[in-house]
Amino acid sequence: MTSPRPAIWTFFYGTIMDPVVMKDFGVTATEVRPAKLPGFDLVIRPRPNLVRSDRAVVFGSLMAVTHDDLTFIYSGLEKNFGIKYVPEAVLATTRDGFVLPALCYMVPKLPDAAPDPAFVKQLAQCVRSMGHPEWYAAHVESLSAPLKTDR
Repeated sequence: MTSPRPAIWTFFYGTIMDPVVMKDFGVTATEVRPAKLPGFDLVIRPRPNLVRSDRAVVFGSLMAVTHDDLTFIYSGLEKNFGIKYVPEAVLATTRDGFVLPALCYMVPKLPDAAPDPAFVKQLAQCVRSMGHPEWYAAHVESLSAPLKTDR
């Protein structure tokens, strides 16, 4: 007899922060809590990623999912986009002020590529659907601007 795999808290900051979008990926979280992750900033090049910043905060959600779910999600992203996300331990804060340890998947070195405006728009909609601040949704929308290059 095998016991069910335990669910672990994971902080999601891309479109899969929305449980409806997560279900489209074939994963149903056992718990979902809107949350924020201080000390990081969101970049989109062309996929979302986090970079350390002591002046920023990223909004998303904490979801209780299994390791099998995480393997499914992130192996699919690697297969479809050629980008390998790796887990890092973080401390995320829920909307009601609880600080929870969680995994968060990030790319150590994301290529410089322009974001897809349609993806950015979808991500901003997810931010709004989670009830995060409007200023943060506007920040996400501002990330669709083309990358500036030095000459």
